[in-house]
Amino acid sequence: MSLDYQKILNIHITTAPREVILEEIKKYLFPGGDGTVKKTKNSVKPLVIVTPNPEQIVFARVHPLFRDILNRADVALPDGIGIIGASRFLFPKMREGAQKPITERIPGVEFVESLAAIASKRGTRIGLIGGSDGLAVRALECLQARYPGLTGWAESGPVLKQDSPAQIDALGNDYWSGLVRKIRTHRIQILFVGLGAPKQEYVIDRLVREFESAKISDPVVMMSVGGTFNILAGTLKRAPQVVRSIGFEWFWRLLQEPWRWKRQIALLQFVWLVLYERFVSSPRKRV
Repeated sequence: MSLDYQKILNIHITTAPREVILEEIKKYLFPGGDGTVKKTKNSVKPLVIVTPNPEQIVFARVHPLFRDILNRADVALPDGIGIIGASRFLFPKMREGAQKPITERIPGVEFVESLAAIASKRGTRIGLIGGSDGLAVRALECLQARYPGLTGWAESGPVLKQDSPAQIDALGNDYWSGLVRKIRTHRIQILFVGLGAPKQEYVIDRLVREFESAKISDPVVMMSVGGTFNILAGTLKRAPQVVRSIGFEWFWRLLQEPWRWKRQIALLQFVWLVLYERFVSSPRKRV
């Protein structure tokens, strides 16, 4: 898959419209064009979707592995309003020869529902990993109620107390090979991982390596989804449309989860880095 992208503070962000991305995913899953997954003797690399936001981009600047994972992804959705604002600020249309800014926000929760709709129509099974106390199972049940015919499997997934790749390796090879067996046994073709960043990205990266090592031939889409399971299951209310339209969905979530206030410091860092890129770093590059 080859989709156009922009670099926001050295992180690739996909610029293609939602429908174009979905069509490319369908071509990957259904190369025969008849709505069924085609088996092949050759191994097929999993298709990875990430949803970078300002907090993740700030984190990526000091964590090279996380940065590499984001930039290796096949699709990086412009989820948050901060990404859209940064794109418009760094790539204004009036600058001659400049790239056009990203104009369409693609919320992760809506993209999950789009993929679920495709899966229900095509008979493709989905998987959900993440959360606790059966959250993933409840989220799957809610998706099945919304999209009749949708089938799949869900489980809470690994308990990772630290945002460290070492936690992934500490689970042991048996855990990861067992998880791959579950995914294959349940014939999962679209896998949603909701463990929060960067844990979910580290998990997907490990799963990709396990799939490649096993030379698995079935196409699998893997997407990091953050708190989407909470929204789908109804434990976290999504902001009303009017709040989303003015770019304050992050504030709505902060009101529901006030413990996240410390994480907003990253947003201030992001704003500073974008200003520096526009007025200090970029002019130097042009010189």
